[in-house]
Amino acid sequence: MMDKNSSTDELTASDLHSLLAVERRRLVLDILTGIITTVELRELATEIAEREDGTDVADEDTIEHVIIELHHNHLPRLDDAGLVDYDPDSHTIDPTKLSNYQLEDYLTVTSEKE
Repeated sequence: MMDKNSSTDELTASDLHSLLAVERRRLVLDILTGIITTVELRELATEIAEREDGTDVADEDTIEHVIIELHHNHLPRLDDAGLVDYDPDSHTIDPTKLSNYQLEDYLTVTSEKE
């Protein structure tokens, strides 16, 4: 797939589609697009849990489950692809790289509950 040193400019269409094949990663990118400040992992996980559950307040167990998945799976993949900078030690995400890419057409996320 992609090596640690690859840049987003070098992502193939196949790599991009592979990254975006998972709805949770599309949600991550949708939430982070347009944000220019560092985001805390818990804040991102809370927003994802609330969107996925269709509620204004997600329960703590759901948020913890999302944190674990983001930390161990989704954020490292997005970091490796060069779409975000994820610091696993401080649990922060710097989404500023996303402003360089036109991903909006790929990020149309609809709720299955609609």
